[in-house]
Amino acid sequence: MEREQIETVKLIMLKNLKAFWNEHWLPISSLIVLVVSCQLFNWTHSGFLYLPMFVSGWLVVMFALKYKSENSIFPSKKSTKNMQQDTSYETYTVLRVYTNDPNFQEYMQNQEYFHSQHVQMENRVIDHNQDIESQIMFIRKPEFAFCYHLLMDRKNEMYFIGEYV
Repeated sequence: MEREQIETVKLIMLKNLKAFWNEHWLPISSLIVLVVSCQLFNWTHSGFLYLPMFVSGWLVVMFALKYKSENSIFPSKKSTKNMQQDTSYETYTVLRVYTNDPNFQEYMQNQEYFHSQHVQMENRVIDHNQDIESQIMFIRKPEFAFCYHLLMDRKNEMYFIGEYV
């Protein structure tokens, strides 16, 4: 009974090894050629071995970069971009409007009036799971009585966040 189990395990291992070899024969053989040619070069210092070392090294690096970009342990730019879309983070333009006018909220829809005020802009990543007001730093300017925080999203829609006196 044990002999049959050992034979089935051997067959499964051989089958898995053959499948692995069929899928990865080129990077494995290029790695072997690279190691052997480097060792031969250390013994002989023959210039003939530069070509196999260069070609096999180039293949090993290309396969390593290919597997790095496909593997989830090493995320590529595309996968991190998808990961950011799944989270609650979003990039906004923060507008800090400094004014001495207490009626700013009434007239802020007027574009000429809005641009006549002192406006500072910065891009900031906002986490929607936390309080938005606490994520935007208030910077006091003594020459202005009021500071208004507005958020502008990618669609150029503005959201009123807070008023500071």
